[in-house]
Amino acid sequence: MLTDEEALLTAQKKSDRSKQKRVRLTQKAIVEAAAELFATEGFGATSLDDIAETLGSTKGALYYHIRNKEEILRLIYLMVLTACEEPLARIAAADLPPAEKLARAITHQVTVAANRSPAMTVFYREQAHLSGPFAKEIILRKKAYERYFIQIIEEGQRAGVFSTAVDAKIGAFGLLAMCNSLSQWYKSDRSYTPQQVAAMFVQLIERGLVAD
Repeated sequence: MLTDEEALLTAQKKSDRSKQKRVRLTQKAIVEAAAELFATEGFGATSLDDIAETLGSTKGALYYHIRNKEEILRLIYLMVLTACEEPLARIAAADLPPAEKLARAITHQVTVAANRSPAMTVFYREQAHLSGPFAKEIILRKKAYERYFIQIIEEGQRAGVFSTAVDAKIGAFGLLAMCNSLSQWYKSDRSYTPQQVAAMFVQLIERGLVAD
């Protein structure tokens, strides 16, 4: 049961959304509006009516472009994965020494994890709400993404640059976990930029914490 103050705040939010300029209803517009709401209110607390109201439309009109709220979440995940995969794929395919490739891949992943855009916030927080074929699709896409890191490590091992004492898959998982942790703790007002954090991570991988 909402208190009078909570009810007033909820009504004010809806009023503010309804006053926003009406936009042309497209799948892209729906995804962008939903990402904003999912990031601020949470997936579970956001309804299709909320998304429609933000767009100055109706829930019925949304169904011309999407089937349900979960499909919108799927589209957000696919949008983020596609945007992140393309630069990583270029790094993996580049004619560069393996150590340079890995350094660039780490910098890329740290920059991704430090991103505080609505879509990235949703990406790191709401995957549990995907189910069935949607959940399987995103899991497979994430595995394909992880494969680029595994590929770079294996390439370095074959070249004798990286130690074979570490399984390439385990190494990739460890690196990704380290980089992705920024989504939990990094704030843009901290002393270090994402690029500086990435440089420290590269130093940690190449030389460890033990002083010479």
